[in-house]
Amino acid sequence: MMDNSELQTRRNNAIPKGVATATGIFADRAENAELWDVEGRRYIDFAGGIAVLNTGHRHPVGMERVQEQMQRFTHTAYQVVPYEAYVELA
Repeated sequence: MMDNSELQTRRNNAIPKGVATATGIFADRAENAELWDVEGRRYIDFAGGIAVLNTGHRHPVGMERVQEQMQRFTHTAYQVVPYEAYVELA
């Protein structure tokens, strides 16, 4: 596995400069409000992954629902083939 510096070099060579990042670390895993980088350092995730701010990373209920959905289908492009959960959530 690469460290943060090696990943930053690879990122600089592969990603357009217009795609900004706020930190110089690369996530390896996260749990609740904590995140670990690829070098094993632990951080409090104040950004909360933006979309997981209210529940934290890998909340058990969310993980259960994801597993249930993965057994059915992952994505159909609602505009092509709609599905009930999209309507329910909306």
